[in-house]
Amino acid sequence: MTVKFGGLDMAMRVDNSALIVLKLEDGVLEQVGQKVWPHISLDKVADDMLKIQHIERMKAVGYDRLGIGDGARQLFSKEVPLRDIISSQTNKLAMIGLVKGLFTQEKLEVHDKDLFREILEQEKKISDAGNILYQHPSGFHDDRFWALCYACSVASYSLAGMPRPTVAKMSIKRQPLDLLADMEIEKQLKSI
Repeated sequence: MTVKFGGLDMAMRVDNSALIVLKLEDGVLEQVGQKVWPHISLDKVADDMLKIQHIERMKAVGYDRLGIGDGARQLFSKEVPLRDIISSQTNKLAMIGLVKGLFTQEKLEVHDKDLFREILEQEKKISDAGNILYQHPSGFHDDRFWALCYACSVASYSLAGMPRPTVAKMSIKRQPLDLLADMEIEKQLKSI
């Protein structure tokens, strides 16, 4: 049985809005569609999403509830199965880890070169406080990348044996967060 999931990254002024559609078949998520709206009103995005939903019949579409998400949701038809994702730093790291794990296990296939480039452009940084941050280079976009993360996040609930996005818990003795994240990913991969 094939099930489709979407990820929608909404923007109004600076970035583009982007949709990534994945199909889940035989335990593998495969990119089957995408749409990018350059600097366009969200009511146009909402109208287009209803048309896309009538064609794709997605089970769930993940989107960032923070920022414009809460207000923008009111523009969308209830036929579009939007699922809230709160893109806190913790959840962003979990989604990035999920995408990384899916790629490593060959359970995620991306066919668009621009999306693939956005994945590769994500730069890992360590803040002054020692936190792991991911960001894209100045002057580049990462709209498709976050749409992919949202799609993988909502799809993870349907992946047999694949844990939902989680973040490693800090143990009593201090360890670099990067090491803890890698250990958690490795632990989750072994549990499958």
